[in-house]
Amino acid sequence: MRISFFGATREVTGSCMLVETRRTRVVVDCGMFQGSAFTDAKNFQDFGFDPSTVDAAIVTHGHLDHVGRLPKLMKERFKGKIYATPPTSEIATVVLEDAEQIMQDEFKREYRPKLYDRKDVEAVTERFTNVDYSRKVTIGDLSFRFRDAGHIFGSAFVEMEEKGGPRAAFSGDLGNHDVPILRPTAPLAQADVAVIESTYGNRIHEDESTRQTRLRSVIVDTIKRHGTLIIPAFAVERTQQLLYELHHLVEHRLVPEVDSFLDSPMAIKITKIIKRFPRYYDAEALKMVLTGNDFFDVPGLVTTRTREESKAINGTHPPKIIIAGSGMMNGGRIQHHLVRYLGNKRNTVLIIGYQARGTLGRRLYSGEKRVDVLGERIDVKASIIPIGAFSAHADQPKLIEWLKTAKKLPGHVYCTHGEEDAAAALASRITEDLDIPADVPRFADSIDL
Repeated sequence: MRISFFGATREVTGSCMLVETRRTRVVVDCGMFQGSAFTDAKNFQDFGFDPSTVDAAIVTHGHLDHVGRLPKLMKERFKGKIYATPPTSEIATVVLEDAEQIMQDEFKREYRPKLYDRKDVEAVTERFTNVDYSRKVTIGDLSFRFRDAGHIFGSAFVEMEEKGGPRAAFSGDLGNHDVPILRPTAPLAQADVAVIESTYGNRIHEDESTRQTRLRSVIVDTIKRHGTLIIPAFAVERTQQLLYELHHLVEHRLVPEVDSFLDSPMAIKITKIIKRFPRYYDAEALKMVLTGNDFFDVPGLVTTRTREESKAINGTHPPKIIIAGSGMMNGGRIQHHLVRYLGNKRNTVLIIGYQARGTLGRRLYSGEKRVDVLGERIDVKASIIPIGAFSAHADQPKLIEWLKTAKKLPGHVYCTHGEEDAAAALASRITEDLDIPADVPRFADSIDL
């Protein structure tokens, strides 16, 4: 078995790995590079392999940095099946349709070249083959199964085995502790090699028990200042987690009911998908559903689908809460709200997700006091508050803990999907704590098992 790395090497974007045996070639994920003009340009480059020779694609979850180049794969004559869990197939379809629409809008507005067209997205959706957790699938002389990663709804890590040969595990993205709605990350079976994400490979999150109390504090403080709380939220999972927490806070009168807006058509669609798959809920969420409690139904929440409805939010006087995409603030409706509210000290921007280098979110997170948004130069006067406990990614201790769940520790670990310092820190910690050799691959590196 040979594994080659064609994305998410020393960066947190563009996940794509090619696995080859004597008879079979598959890709694990095929994500889009995101974050800056430089990374966007990488999407147009060759994959590093010929898509027409690939037998299948295996998708860990529906985030754009893991599925965003699947239509390009189709465009370049890939003819195999695309395997994913049932929720991931539906979520990825919405994510890809949204990405193509953004490309179309940018083409009309700025004549930016399109990576692919709607017909390529439709070709992807036609190739999705649903596979539930723990079901074994055989492709040539390779077999694999999905295991629950606990990262976003329907997310999985992949355990793979060559017939009569070595075993490999691919973490995809692993989830944080005690995330509402999601079941815990499953333990790892035996693997000769593990490829593990390292988004927060050099970080320790705040205790998850602080998640709700810190959110309550931010809401109450903003209301007292008669301000507006802006929450840039990823449409997949983070928004739903936030709605779950807001539902609890308002229902138990831990915060006053306040005008709130979910200003993300994609998040509204994803929420409907998640409602259709209660069998994937954790025990607590399933119990709530079975007793008729809709944990996405937040008192005072208005969903805004059209641009006109989005603009109408400005007519609602503060205090108010606006949840909008995109999560890294590099596009979407959140930018229009930032233009309006960043310059007022009564307002708050709550950061609840990873902010990649080169994004507007990263600049605000890093404390920049002047930023450009939609062509306007804005003095940042609003409070910028991050809550790490909301992260959908495992921190360093959780990543180490996942490796330790294996029946037998892997013989070698490769750290991907992390900026260079984070990946290197995790590799060092793995070697120190587990006495396993760990490396940080570069783009196009290959390993032979």
